[in-house]
Amino acid sequence: MAIIRYKFKKFSKMVKKLCVLGEVPIYNSKYSNRIFTNIQHLFLLVAKEHTTYGYRKFIESLYDSKIPSYISLRRIPHFTTLQKFADRLSAKILNRVIFLTQHLFKKQGTFFGADSTGMELDHASAHYCKRIDRKKPVKGFVNLNVISDLHNKIILATKIRRKRRHDCSDFLPMWNKVKKLDFDYFVADKGYDSEKNHEAVFEGGKQSLISLKRMDLPIHKTKGRYRKKAKREFEYGLYTQRELTESIFSSMKRKYGSKMKARKFKTQKIELLCKILAYNIERSIRVIAWVLKCLQHFYRAYLERNSSTTFLTSSYTSFGGGAPFTVFRRSFFL
Repeated sequence: MAIIRYKFKKFSKMVKKLCVLGEVPIYNSKYSNRIFTNIQHLFLLVAKEHTTYGYRKFIESLYDSKIPSYISLRRIPHFTTLQKFADRLSAKILNRVIFLTQHLFKKQGTFFGADSTGMELDHASAHYCKRIDRKKPVKGFVNLNVISDLHNKIILATKIRRKRRHDCSDFLPMWNKVKKLDFDYFVADKGYDSEKNHEAVFEGGKQSLISLKRMDLPIHKTKGRYRKKAKREFEYGLYTQRELTESIFSSMKRKYGSKMKARKFKTQKIELLCKILAYNIERSIRVIAWVLKCLQHFYRAYLERNSSTTFLTSSYTSFGGGAPFTVFRRSFFL
């Protein structure tokens, strides 16, 4: 479909919309040289992660691409321009923009979930590790904790750490970002089991489906008022929705890679947040394309059954004739 064919054009519109919603300043300072805007820089960073290129190769690809025309670039920037922007970009701005990607969808899901994963820092080949008899990775990994909308399969809140840490310590800062959203159930594995976490979920008016560490233990021997309540109301049939968080990580890593290219931790955070933002926008484009395709097939089948009626034929042409739903497609989800 055309909405997939011109993906970067749709990307540019969505990044601009999110930057406006997130109140991202056009320039960082009134003394800026005003050659490139922050929105243009941010779009280029997200597009770079979408293509999985490095800075040099991505800038070279812009000369033979329509991307500069989509964001009104006066000239192609040098690759160090993007590197410097990524170095000074605040992670708070990206986290705010990622949270606002929920507005790209018509409705929120009834299930939210939390999980963590690691992003590799090691680029050593498997043959090299085998020759030196190295069982563990040569370098460590960046720990990523997220809260996701399991219906739309998007990431809304993140916490990134340099090293591995217990999941419970990162839960409440993420929960405070999403607790006012409209959903019913919160799903997480045993790593998030603590009295404070269960209390936060129940006090927020949600049903806690955080698995307890000792589910076989009787309720009267379980410690904590809210942990007892969670065990008493736990439903295994609903808990299976937690698997969707693994699907989100798998999709993001297969599409944008599981290895980080940046060297410094600050730029590693920016790179990872740009991957997440690119994934969320890509997901919204896929959902829009799927809805439009279903509507297109529905109306085509409806018109074939009523092909003898001239009124329906004229109604069909009013929606774009040979390109059905052209008018509808331009306004849908915008």
